[in-house]
Amino acid sequence: MSPLLLIGLGNPLMGDDGIGWRVAERLAADPRLPADAEAICGGTDLLRCAAQIEGRRWVILVDAVQDDAPPGTVSIIEEDAMDLNREHAHHLSAGQAVKLLRLTMPVGFTLLGVSVQSARMASELSPELAARMPAILDRVIEELR
Repeated sequence: MSPLLLIGLGNPLMGDDGIGWRVAERLAADPRLPADAEAICGGTDLLRCAAQIEGRRWVILVDAVQDDAPPGTVSIIEEDAMDLNREHAHHLSAGQAVKLLRLTMPVGFTLLGVSVQSARMASELSPELAARMPAILDRVIEELR
């Protein structure tokens, strides 16, 4: 088992909300993925990934965030800044799930938020976000190193 795990969150059927999923899907097959890392698609329920998280040294989460930044901007969201009460498209927010997982396992988490304009039913990313995908992948690879 690799000590480093990347989990892409989101629903790929909800357009830009699926950016985390799409990043993980692409990085799983990317030769730049470090040898000590694994990338998986986590969907909208981070707690369902608990078995894959157990025993890891560090977990990097990639998820869509609606904010004022341009689409495709990647930001590190510090654990103490994860909004536990904000509306979200998941069963629990990433922050809520991280808090629960930390109660049962000693693992570090980094949440990379990818700025999106909206999440609506669509099988593809918006043209703006799709155009930024190479830069998003580069930024996530940088964080994995």
